[in-house]
Amino acid sequence: MFNIQVGHPVADTCVVTLSGELDMTFTGRLREIVDGACPVPDVRWVVVDLHRVSMIDSSAIKELVDAHYAAADRGQVLLVRNARGIVDRVLRVAGVSAALGMPPPSTGTVYPGQAHPADRSER
Repeated sequence: MFNIQVGHPVADTCVVTLSGELDMTFTGRLREIVDGACPVPDVRWVVVDLHRVSMIDSSAIKELVDAHYAAADRGQVLLVRNARGIVDRVLRVAGVSAALGMPPPSTGTVYPGQAHPADRSER
């Protein structure tokens, strides 16, 4: 079971928030929503927020990629944000994270003897 919420476009950005489990029942839904709720030319950026998605399968990955290409055909940019845990891992292993504009993973590693970049002061 999944849920799709679309925020009203702000400036030139439309945010589509997905939640639940994205499986074959999700097929066709994202493109339908993006086409209807994120109109061209008002919207340049379509952000798909996966923060509340707990599972994703190959059919849902294909849906995200298809929506990405459909948006590009309309002159829009579709970006995936906030994928977490297994959802983030599956998208990276499937090799689609870069195409979907996902930021590179952060290791959070700070090595002994080195200051964390956020702790460095300008000299």
